[in-house]
Amino acid sequence: MPSVIVCGAGVFGAATARQLAVDGWDVTLVEPVAAGHVRAGSGDESRLIRCSHGADAWHTRSARRALDLWRAIDPGLVVESGVAWFARSEDGWEAASEATLRELGIPCQRVDPTKLFPSVGTADLAFTLFEPEAGILRARDATRTLAVQAVAAGARVVHAAARPDGARVIAGDEVLEADHVVWACGAWLPGLFGDLLSLRITQQDVLFFGAAAAWATPDVPGWVDYDGAFYGLGDLDGRGVKVAPDVEGPPIDVEAADRVVVPEHLARARAYLPLRFPALAHAPLVGSRVCQYEITPDTRFVIAPHPEHPSVWLMGGGSGHGFKHGPALAERMSGWLTGDDAPEPRFALGERSSDTALRTAGEAGEATPRS
Repeated sequence: MPSVIVCGAGVFGAATARQLAVDGWDVTLVEPVAAGHVRAGSGDESRLIRCSHGADAWHTRSARRALDLWRAIDPGLVVESGVAWFARSEDGWEAASEATLRELGIPCQRVDPTKLFPSVGTADLAFTLFEPEAGILRARDATRTLAVQAVAAGARVVHAAARPDGARVIAGDEVLEADHVVWACGAWLPGLFGDLLSLRITQQDVLFFGAAAAWATPDVPGWVDYDGAFYGLGDLDGRGVKVAPDVEGPPIDVEAADRVVVPEHLARARAYLPLRFPALAHAPLVGSRVCQYEITPDTRFVIAPHPEHPSVWLMGGGSGHGFKHGPALAERMSGWLTGDDAPEPRFALGERSSDTALRTAGEAGEATPRS
């Protein structure tokens, strides 16, 4: 029986621990706090789960597989709302996504957005693309479910802070050894592995605005404004309408920072609401959450062996985007770890150049919505 230590119980780590335990591996999952804890990138209540990735067929297939797996893991984790894409041009990200989705047989259609939202501004839109089988993932619940199912499949959990010691893991006062080690520590990876990783850790704020019952999700779908660098969803479980600026935020110390929203992010959202959802122009802010991205220059993941310790793998660069792929990537980890399958080159360590972003087209420092 092969053995593995997985460090970190975020979506990547918990999904990997669960999958390998189900596959019959001897699994030890190391987590210092709890799966989906408040400072983790895998915290918060909701994440969009969608397949559109522009012209990138690999990620489109992966996201579709992950969506099917989430439903199999626990059908209650996926809120069946669909996801709408606000296209500001006829030949941009959304058109490329539409072509890829149709080629792969994933349902999508162009729709009238006024039929999806109680109030929506369309003057700047070329069209709206809708993925009817996409939706919202209950993110914190999903992370916890993965960890619970990992334990049910035989995984052992060690609650301790971990640090590397060559191919071994120091977890509190315990020295752990296994055939393989996976470090899936999110925003904590750079502090453990430094220059091996090209990861920026940035503050990303999520805002919730009070609205009437007509804005409730799942009737109101999730949505993405790729060129405007915003995404969100309707009012899920009475929390408020979620509006998230997706420009790259300032650096954040994930251990020590006070989780206070950046004023510019709130101002940006306030400027955006009258443009896209006029009825919410004066809606009160009823909640907020400070999260973080751990993001590579090309926005693709890091999933690769350590250059000096081939049995040790680093797995990160996910942020909220990792939920769209976590279970599908976990399925591949067994072959990657054992060498039965070659590593995916796009996830290798080392320098990367900027590329078409897989999240939105937001840029650091951008203060107002694009028109």
